[in-house]
Amino acid sequence: MAVSTASRRNVMIDLGKFVYIWVIVFYHIYRDTESHFISGRFGVEFFLLAAGVFFFRGLERNLADPPRYIGRRFMRFFPWSFTAFIFAFVVIRVVINGDTSLADITERLSSDIWEALLVKMNGINNGKSFLNTPAWTLSSMFLVEIILIGCFFSCRKVFVNVLLPLSLMIGFGYWRVTESYDMEDWIGFTAFGTLRTWLVYGCAYYCTKLIGWLQKLDLTRLAEVLLTALETLCHIFAFTAMCYKVTRCWQWCTLLAFFTAIAIEMSGHSLWNRALRRLSRPIGWLSSFSLSIYLMHRPVTRYFEHLYPDTEVYYAHLLPMLAVIILCSLAQYFLVTGGMKLWRKNAKKIKALFVRS
Repeated sequence: MAVSTASRRNVMIDLGKFVYIWVIVFYHIYRDTESHFISGRFGVEFFLLAAGVFFFRGLERNLADPPRYIGRRFMRFFPWSFTAFIFAFVVIRVVINGDTSLADITERLSSDIWEALLVKMNGINNGKSFLNTPAWTLSSMFLVEIILIGCFFSCRKVFVNVLLPLSLMIGFGYWRVTESYDMEDWIGFTAFGTLRTWLVYGCAYYCTKLIGWLQKLDLTRLAEVLLTALETLCHIFAFTAMCYKVTRCWQWCTLLAFFTAIAIEMSGHSLWNRALRRLSRPIGWLSSFSLSIYLMHRPVTRYFEHLYPDTEVYYAHLLPMLAVIILCSLAQYFLVTGGMKLWRKNAKKIKALFVRS
């Protein structure tokens, strides 16, 4: 999710991130009406699968020093998590709930601060409420990546050939036969949090293998046209499923469509990538910006739900709500990216103030 140079970006992956983030936003906006994007939450699978592919592709280069790599992964997530946490805390705890006294704020903070540290939003919630629900993905991704790094470092062959395929079979199998989505049951751990991320990351490992196989093929123009058509159909299918289907089986079908589309896009055989290459820089920026939209939109929608409890009045203010989401997301994006650039530029000077060389 970090910003990279335009030459390294995959245009269709970037465009997919920006499109599916808005599917998730509108799912949260209309979730009580079941009229638009009734399963927009399936869009999270696209982000997890794409993140998993990039994670596995970069894992080989970082196995020499796993603890340092884990620290770098945490520092990659933390600035986004922390700024989103501050915003959500002010909007939800102070503005909506009215916790303005020092005692109330400190009491809430003692529990909520763990979200910023990526140890609360990992799916092991037992029905407890969340401060900023979408932030669960960062915590789950970080936890899953720690496990994967350890497995690759300590017992790679056994993990890849035995443990990973078995975990996918057992995980998807249990999820399939469980009858309830009740968040107080263990299914909350499966369908909402870390195990869901584990399953998608596991699929991402096999997606990287398919990508590698496709990259070795010297395909004709006709073959690339057919693959691009299949890629397009996969996105149409996923988009349609998120509009009209709600069951977990359709969620898996959507994951399979994303699996196929991402493999084609990352293999270099997508004609869409070539056609949109000139737009790689602005689309890449939109992709990076999508993370801020994801983390910031839910506190804004909750504020508007609080401000306009009447449903008709609430939806009458849809455009102002979208404008506020974009403005708050822009503020977070430039704050975090600007802070990161400032730190990289002055890190040595700041370190010299406290540590002698």
